[in-house]
Amino acid sequence: MGSGRIVGWSELKQGRLVDASRLARLFFTTTLTDVITDLCALAESLDTGYRIVTVVPNGPTTASLDLALLGTGFEITCSRRLVRGLFPLNFFAAEFGSNYDVVVTVNASSEEVQSKVVGLLQSKYPYTLIA
Repeated sequence: MGSGRIVGWSELKQGRLVDASRLARLFFTTTLTDVITDLCALAESLDTGYRIVTVVPNGPTTASLDLALLGTGFEITCSRRLVRGLFPLNFFAAEFGSNYDVVVTVNASSEEVQSKVVGLLQSKYPYTLIA
């Protein structure tokens, strides 16, 4: 598992993925896991006009984050939870995507979209499928 993608927190809350510059990393950023980054790329391949909606934002008191990727005929919900790294004893644990687990929920009007999401996850990540 990788370290994830560091993006601007304010921009993410506005539905935009903006990579954080080195200077910006000292301020308000958040780490998206590789799972979420890959699902964003898949959502864009399914619908170039897809939207990212922050359902539950992370902040200074919690590393949990819920995002919805919304496109024509599909909704992919990603719930990121910090489960490794000894947080809050190790404040830097939240900076590494590999310290998170992600629960993914898919609602789609076509079986093909569901299959693409499941196929992506099965091909790259350890998972538990709950039907």
